[in-house]
Amino acid sequence: MLKMTKLSTAVFALIPLIAGPAMAQDADPMIDVNGDGFYSYPEVGSMYPDITSVDFLAMDTTGDGLLDMAEVAAAQGVGLMPIPE
Repeated sequence: MLKMTKLSTAVFALIPLIAGPAMAQDADPMIDVNGDGFYSYPEVGSMYPDITSVDFLAMDTTGDGLLDMAEVAAAQGVGLMPIPE
């Protein structure tokens, strides 16, 4: 299970500053089953059951209940979400 630490919480506070067009990627259709271009917690949880709701909330820096691809890239960059092969 992934654990949040003070360091990872601080890293997520910086995500809006580092996540941008350079981190753009397309939504993986294996995760984004409804094809809206965002990942919901149920979609992420079905692919990565070790990601808890607390982890998801930390990744959801916009607080909208969905992960956009910049949030996904940032979470992958700090090791909170696996990078698909």
